[in-house]
Amino acid sequence: MKDVLYIGPDYRAQGGIAAVLDTYSRNIRPFKFISTYNHSGALARQFLFLKAMFSLIRSLVTDKDIRIVHVHSAAKGSFIRKSILLGLARLFGRKTVLHVHAGSFHTYYEHAGILRPYIRYVFRKVDVVICLSEKWYEFYSTQFRIKHLVIIKNVIERPAALPRPISPDGPVKLLFLGLVIEKKGIFDLLKVMDLHHDLFDGKLQLSIGGKGETDRLEETLRNKYLSANVRFEGWVVGEKKNELLRNCDIYILPSHIEGLPISILEAMAYGKPVISTNVGGIPEVVLPGKNGWLFNPGDLDALKKILEDVVNNRHLLKQYGDYSYDLSAAYTPDAVMSSLRNLYDQMLGAQNHA
Repeated sequence: MKDVLYIGPDYRAQGGIAAVLDTYSRNIRPFKFISTYNHSGALARQFLFLKAMFSLIRSLVTDKDIRIVHVHSAAKGSFIRKSILLGLARLFGRKTVLHVHAGSFHTYYEHAGILRPYIRYVFRKVDVVICLSEKWYEFYSTQFRIKHLVIIKNVIERPAALPRPISPDGPVKLLFLGLVIEKKGIFDLLKVMDLHHDLFDGKLQLSIGGKGETDRLEETLRNKYLSANVRFEGWVVGEKKNELLRNCDIYILPSHIEGLPISILEAMAYGKPVISTNVGGIPEVVLPGKNGWLFNPGDLDALKKILEDVVNNRHLLKQYGDYSYDLSAAYTPDAVMSSLRNLYDQMLGAQNHA
């Protein structure tokens, strides 16, 4: 796709948008990309953004093949930075795509105050807005005047080998991957396991991969019941992450705010059932009674009942995992790249992007 320039966070870094762009980079040739953010210090990140502005201008002046600028954005500062780059792209006469990944954009907009008119202006000016699910489509279409709003699914790569079968006996192995912070619900899960250790001690085994409030996590895990049943793996990537996904029985993300989490899609690609919350686009991929369980964020009683159901009905896990694996086919690179190519063709009048 030589006529598309992608902009977003460094895809070799951590995070959901980076994971999407990393998969793009392996499936799009040539992959023209400008990084706007990494996990360095604040001053270095400011310099990186200034560098991205100059790189964008240079690319648009020197590379006449570029006709579309596709910008991946979260909320808050990310959105403001990306809006500047979208404005530059329009100034140079390029088509623009705003790809919104934020799981809390509705909250950001609600509390944006004097920035609300500017946010509406940005959405009105871009040529295409991409969102991740039907629920987000409804939000953006009712809140903003948008020229063209489409859903493009997040992309994941399925493992080369078939997923490991669900464990027939022993404790049910849960896996959580993500930021170790309150809004991801990990402390809700630990509280339920601790409060009801008489039900779950020795029957549930939880692995946690992530970063964030690790001091708080390690303090929590000093509890004798949790220390015997929970293992903190630190931040995991690459083969270690793949190993954890292969070896778990269920993926769990009790998050309070989400868009459409890459981690859930990755777990589905490994043929795993999912326990998660009824937020963002999650209910479109986690279907109770088919491939997982859903509950309202922070509802500890509901989470306890789900965990009891898992322990008492583990015969469901393979059936649910198989359904997850089948659903994940819609999120593979072949499917998502086809959707992107069709979108770009519509924007440029059905030209060839080979």
